[in-house]
Amino acid sequence: MTPKNYIALFMLALISVKTLLVPVVYLDFELRKDYIIQNLCENRFKPQLNCNGQCYLAKKLHKIAEDNATKETQKQSQSMKKIIEEVFDTTPLFSLDWRNELPSAKSIYTYQLAHFQSITTSLFHPPA
Repeated sequence: MTPKNYIALFMLALISVKTLLVPVVYLDFELRKDYIIQNLCENRFKPQLNCNGQCYLAKKLHKIAEDNATKETQKQSQSMKKIIEEVFDTTPLFSLDWRNELPSAKSIYTYQLAHFQSITTSLFHPPA
């Protein structure tokens, strides 16, 4: 076998563990059912309930479901945070010190005056 095949088998095993987690819990329960009923069951002292370890199995499955749900919410929140950061860039559009960047009234007047004079002198002059 080539190294690529070993890598592919390893990746397949990792994916299988994730997807086959619930069936593995069921298999573990069936293989150790007698031990679970005698030692781990919450209702082992109440035989009239006929629990037979179902409470233990339900706890395990609930824990797996909770873990998957928290991982999914974390993934979604991280992806949402990443999208928000990409869409709304964190650089500010306006400076907080905007008063220092505004031109003064005197500079605006001198600019307008100079610009007006250049336009008027280029348009209104005696013929050459």
